[in-house]
Amino acid sequence: MNKTGKGIPLASVKVLETADGTSCDSTGYFSFSTTKQSPFKLLVSAIGYQEVVYTIENQAIGIKILLESTDQVIDAVEVSRRQKYNNRNPAVDLIYQVIKHKRSNRLENQPKLSFEQYDKLQFGLVNPSDRYKKGLGSMSFFFDNLDTLTIPGEKLLSIFMQEQLSDVYISNNPKASKKKVKSLLQTDYDQRYVNNHNIQSYLSYLFQDIEIYDDNIFLINKLFLSPIANNAPVFYKYYITDTVQNEDGRFVELQFEPRNRTDLLLSGKLHISLDNRYAVRLADMQINKEANLNWVNDMHIILTYKPNADHFLYLDKSDVRIHFGVRERDAVFGRKTTKNYNYDFSPDFTNEVFQGAPLEIATSAKENKQMVTTQRPVTLSEVEKQVYANVDSLNSNRTFKSILAVGYLLAQGFHPMGAFELGPLEYLYSRNNIEGNRIRIGGRTTALFSEKVFIEGYLAYGMDDQKFKYYVKPTFALNGKSVAEFPAHYIQFGVQHDIFDPGRNLGFRKGDSFFQSIRKNRPTKWLDTYAYQVKHLIEFGNHVSLETGFTHHRRRPIGDLEFVSSGDPNVLLHDINTNDLEIVLRWAPYEKFYNRNLTRQTIIEKYPVFNVQYNRGLKGFWGGDYAYDALRASVSKRFFLNQLGFADATLAGGKIWGTLPYPLLEIPDVVKNEDRHVIDYAKMRNMEFVADSYVRFAFEHQLEGFILNKLPLIKKLKLRELWGVKMFYGQLSDANNPYIGSNVVHFDTDSDGNIMTHAMGKSPYWEGKVGLDNILSFLKVEYIRRLNYLQLPNVDKDTYRVSLNINF
Repeated sequence: MNKTGKGIPLASVKVLETADGTSCDSTGYFSFSTTKQSPFKLLVSAIGYQEVVYTIENQAIGIKILLESTDQVIDAVEVSRRQKYNNRNPAVDLIYQVIKHKRSNRLENQPKLSFEQYDKLQFGLVNPSDRYKKGLGSMSFFFDNLDTLTIPGEKLLSIFMQEQLSDVYISNNPKASKKKVKSLLQTDYDQRYVNNHNIQSYLSYLFQDIEIYDDNIFLINKLFLSPIANNAPVFYKYYITDTVQNEDGRFVELQFEPRNRTDLLLSGKLHISLDNRYAVRLADMQINKEANLNWVNDMHIILTYKPNADHFLYLDKSDVRIHFGVRERDAVFGRKTTKNYNYDFSPDFTNEVFQGAPLEIATSAKENKQMVTTQRPVTLSEVEKQVYANVDSLNSNRTFKSILAVGYLLAQGFHPMGAFELGPLEYLYSRNNIEGNRIRIGGRTTALFSEKVFIEGYLAYGMDDQKFKYYVKPTFALNGKSVAEFPAHYIQFGVQHDIFDPGRNLGFRKGDSFFQSIRKNRPTKWLDTYAYQVKHLIEFGNHVSLETGFTHHRRRPIGDLEFVSSGDPNVLLHDINTNDLEIVLRWAPYEKFYNRNLTRQTIIEKYPVFNVQYNRGLKGFWGGDYAYDALRASVSKRFFLNQLGFADATLAGGKIWGTLPYPLLEIPDVVKNEDRHVIDYAKMRNMEFVADSYVRFAFEHQLEGFILNKLPLIKKLKLRELWGVKMFYGQLSDANNPYIGSNVVHFDTDSDGNIMTHAMGKSPYWEGKVGLDNILSFLKVEYIRRLNYLQLPNVDKDTYRVSLNINF
């Protein structure tokens, strides 16, 4: 400063006509490098001072630039959106310094460190109505335990709570992190009706750990751009609002807000250190009410950092609270509180600690729950302490059990009967052109029967063909643990007699549900199938699994399906019998999932999933008619594209060696499938294409409203754009082509004499779609169009598909 000679913190210094420049530190000193040849000019500016243009004549060292104070005295700073925002201001310069120093301020950039971590996860009701208490009789006690202190004016009723203590290890060489959960305490509801693991998995997915130095903050399955992301100044506005001095040092308070308030961005304030580290001491952030989100009325994130002896700021505590509801009326809340403590920046551990998955829950964590109650670094309120006891009392309440049983039937389709449950409900009745009306009774065992043995099966009867069908598959644990517990190790056996449409896999859910029997492209060709199967699965802690199996499979065409010899049209093939050896190698790094018994659904995050499968046919053994080899591989991955939403991509391919009838070759799936590796085709007819070498590709991009959020009026509807394509390309070798080879079977025809199955030409099959999601917050409308092979018979070129899609 000209009058006092004191340094001016955060003064901006820029080389004119270039992008080079920097900001002064807390004492007014600055340094930077530039490729600009002298002479050149520096523009120096700071709030409350007149700008100065200073000319550098040669390679100057130790220059001193004086700024004149304006006559204005700033008593307070008022942030007003009515004034035009200036992209060139000290707040933006400061943010660029924070971005520049992000790498050195990240925890994992320390050579080594370890610390203990406490997590508390809560979920419950906001302002529950008094009608609940009056109408639930013996359950009314549960609604007395209300938290009225956390949020003034609000009453919070926790219905789920989990606490855990963990040891965390981080290394920079090699780059690795490990979290070992050593003690776990949570509310557990009756496991016959409630999957407590899935509640915990879902809430942990919604409330993931937040790293302010990442470009994106992942919460409630959405990506919010961090206010200090590399490209954050493109999307945010920044204002210096205050300076803060405390025992931890001197900090500048920055307020930030989105340039477009409908995008997935945040508002709030940051405290930035003025010690040349430009580290974050506090981040206080919330969503904007105009943001393109559903069912979220409020989201508040508070991150606080503390300095160590070297003045490195480490995360001390994070608190994330979200209120969910409709039209600003809160219904439920979720909250995650994390406390990091006992940091050791010179720990003594070896790299062996990083073996296995990054998150490891000790097998004794639940048994060791007492550690949480005696060593938690924060104190629970009396209301929070009572949640555990109340849930235990609720589990023994007869009224509550009845409510859970009805809810389980509606949600899962099964009716619990203790050690056994009947279902699924949607498979009780279906219809097809062979069986007519089909009645099926099925079910599965529960943990009350055994955790180490799991059995599922069904018995079905067709009114027209008057034949029984059946399926039974017992599974036995080989590691002394639950068959459903990860990592699993079990062996299973299966026997099945039923009718299948060609290309369908064996299994408990084989396409005979009520909803699939009324779909438009339901099958008309069937195989009467007998199958015997044995499989062995072993999973490893790094999410690599190895599955081996053997299947004896007998198929007989029924109805109007015929296998006519390609060598002699007067000869019919009555059976297709195979013996199949299978090896499946799967790698799903860092995978998290929901599960119910042996059924798992991957929680889709940024990590890929790889599958490699090898099959070999044994001819001559047990009546097997064919020898073959088949190799298949696939990979699926979700790409998070910052403000452009996310995209899901799946690539699969395979090759089959051997001379085989076409039902044993690759036939694309036309039934919607939730398996990420099985690509279904909406505008392809059943059994339309066949190949013995193939590649599949699917890509779907959901823009989350990135374009529509910018359009006046339309942005108020909170619509979300999506588009996607699917491709199948396959080739049929001469030996397997019935028009060339004489040892296979002809493609079948429909009722009009049209050939139903085709070998592909030189072009792959394509179909594409565009759509709008989030219509009225719960509808998705897609326009799907078949793009080629339109000359084939009975082709349906396009369609509209309307579906429910409830998402945040």
